[in-house]
Amino acid sequence: MSKEFITFMRNRVSQAALNSPAPSESEWESILSAASRAADHGNLKPWRFCIYEGEGRAKLGQIYWHHALSEVELMPESKEDAFVKKAYRAPAVLLIYARIQDHPKVPPIEQIMAASAAAQQVLLGLNALGYGGMWRSGPACFTQKTKDLLSLEKNDQIIGLIYAGTPKEKSAFTPEVELGSHLKWVRD
Repeated sequence: MSKEFITFMRNRVSQAALNSPAPSESEWESILSAASRAADHGNLKPWRFCIYEGEGRAKLGQIYWHHALSEVELMPESKEDAFVKKAYRAPAVLLIYARIQDHPKVPPIEQIMAASAAAQQVLLGLNALGYGGMWRSGPACFTQKTKDLLSLEKNDQIIGLIYAGTPKEKSAFTPEVELGSHLKWVRD
């Protein structure tokens, strides 16, 4: 592996502030094709992708809103715009979910991990093409209500939403992780 690629991985950071443009359709296809090479026990390819762009983000915003209504008993109608605007924090939003299959050797957690690995590959792909991304999740990603609103199947598990676009500004330096408390060597 080249040192340049290690440096590239080290320099990837999440980008919260994103403008247009987002990747084009062909760029998305290139990114998602590469992401589909993620580690995948059993070669099940459990990852699924759905891209929300333009006014398609309004549908996602309404999902945020309806999920909030189902969670908060007396949610004021005046809050709707705030929830809908969450879908407009970037010019494109990628929904990633795992389609869990019954398999005698590959439990659901491994299929979720494979889809998560694909999500990380998406972030690297965005960065490689000069775009930025922010992987978001939260309680709404893990409820049956949200799955129903997204018309997902019972065996689907949301991995997260990746907000994608062009970074508004150059990212601040992210300090190195001190591996000491995160790494253990076993040699004997």
